[in-house]
Amino acid sequence: MKSKESSGKRARGRPVLFDRDNVLDAAVLVFWEKGYDGSSLDNLTEAMGIKRPSLYAAFGNKRGLFEAAIERYASTRGGLEFGVLQHDNEPRQVVSDFFKMSISCATEEGKPRGCMIANVATGAAENDELLRTKLANMFDQTDEGIARRFRADEESGRLPEGLDPDTLAQMVHSVIHSIKTRARAGATGEQLSEIAGSFVEMFFSKK
Repeated sequence: MKSKESSGKRARGRPVLFDRDNVLDAAVLVFWEKGYDGSSLDNLTEAMGIKRPSLYAAFGNKRGLFEAAIERYASTRGGLEFGVLQHDNEPRQVVSDFFKMSISCATEEGKPRGCMIANVATGAAENDELLRTKLANMFDQTDEGIARRFRADEESGRLPEGLDPDTLAQMVHSVIHSIKTRARAGATGEQLSEIAGSFVEMFFSKK
């Protein structure tokens, strides 16, 4: 059952209620498409289907909403990509599938291209120290999550000799950022797949 949020304000004698996940999903799309500075409160409230008092009551302000949208994006879109790491495949196949899922998410029809975090939040963090710290922590957690999978492969003898789990995780994460940046700039899925395939070959050749 999805949670409900109350704005704490009253309209026509009744509290304004909305589905938090739904309004955050709508906000994600606005921020993802327009960027932080390009997303006005009118854009956001119209897409979310709520009034400004409800937005302020639930999220404090636009900045608070943006942070909540980042967390929602990470738990949904990021969850799709990280799900691949749970597959019981050889490391080479896991990396290949991870790249494929990232490309699919970055080029999905009907959605903004690229990645809200890699392409939008990082730009907004330039003059926002708290946001920079938040993103740095998220990136560290991503590195650690990927590395944890490769450490398990190392322990089971499936990680090719000479590959360090932590270094490989950072490299894979960096390639994913590149994929999403190129997707935002208009690269096709086919072009991105060629790039990803080249990196897979480089990581695992002669290993």
